[in-house]
Order: sequence, then C-alpha cells, then structure tokens
Amino acid sequence: MKSSAILCAVSVFGLAGPAAAQAIQKPALSVSANDGRFTGYSAALPLDLSTDTESAKLTAKVAGTIESPTYDLDLNLVQKPDEAKTGKRSLALGASWNEREAKLRSSMSKAFGFGMVPRASYVSVSMDMNASQAIAVPGQIPVARANVRSSLTLEGRPIGSIAVGGGTTGDEGVDLSLTRPFDIPAEFTVSLRAVAANGEDWRVQDGRFMVKLVKANW
Repeated sequence: MKSSAILCAVSVFGLAGPAAAQAIQKPALSVSANDGRFTGYSAALPLDLSTDTESAKLTAKVAGTIESPTYDLDLNLVQKPDEAKTGKRSLALGASWNEREAKLRSSMSKAFGFGMVPRASYVSVSMDMNASQAIAVPGQIPVARANVRSSLTLEGRPIGSIAVGGGTTGDEGVDLSLTRPFDIPAEFTVSLRAVAANGEDWRVQDGRFMVKLVKANW
C-alpha cells in the first residue's frame, strides 16, 4: 500500500515536473548584516501561471528575521491584449502576516472604451481595498479602507479623474483632478478630506488645491 502510494506520487510529479519547471521563475534571495552580525533576510519565489488570455503572476515571499518572519503572497492578473476586447481588466490580491499583524489588500481596475477608437478613448474605473488586523491585541477592531477612482481619457489624452475613499478610521475624502484643460500644460487637483464629528455631523478637515506643470506636446 505504501509502495503504491509512493509510485503514484512519483508518477504525478514526473508528469507535472516540466509544467512546474516552466512556471517557476528566477528566485530572489538577499541577506543583510550589520557589524558582521546577521540582521535579516528576504527570499521571494515568483511563479508564472499565465494562460493564452490572461497574464498571471504569483509571488511568495518571506522576510525578516529567523525569530520573527513575515510571510507575503501576491497574485497579479492582467488581461492580455485582444482584438475582440477593447477594455483592459486587471486584478491584484495580496496578503501578509506575522506574529503581530495580518493584512489583506486588493486592487481591481477595468477600462471601458467608446467612440471610433475605443483603445484611445475610454473610461477607467478602479477600486482599492486594504484591511489589517492586530494579532497581538485580541478583540481589537480591524482597520479597513476602500477607494474608488474613475478617470477619463480622450484620444489618448488624460482629461480628469475623481476618487472617493473612506474607512474605519474616519478619513473619508474626495479627490477631483482636471488634467491640462483648454490646452494649458498643467494639471489641477482639488482634494477634500472630511470627518464625522460625534458620528453624525460632517466637517471638512483638510482642503487642498494643487497645480502641477506638465510638459507635453499636444
């Protein structure tokens, strides 16, 4: 019984061996020291799980010290260019944890083309979410934040964007950006941050207006 299980495992490994070898990318390893003493290390193993229609990268990483390591996983999915599909889609998922804290993160984006040249004129929508939970302090409320952003591009020119974000820490805000309007080589950004006083009344905590010169040939 034991020998048959070993033979089965060997045969499965032999069949999956070439595919696994192609998926495994060049690993990265680094070691740090101070005054001749070991202070930490970092090791990462990237895997290429791409298909004909999707680019998929999975990276497993461990860093820190031997006594207190931090583990990290990252998965990135990007839709490959296709003549039949004008919108680009991407998804990123990540998680990290150690003896003190655990974190989750995700990012999604999608482009919607329109007009005569949908690859040059499109609306892009993205959403980022992050959450963390303290392990060393049982019963503590998790900290989470989400941000939604939409941007407009016409004929390959970025026009503007708007972003709305908020989370459990009460730092809700709105960002409005207008890029190079009226053939002016500048980017104008208005940023507002609001907090809820006493959990009900909202007041503006921070407001900013920024102008950035942009060198471009229209």
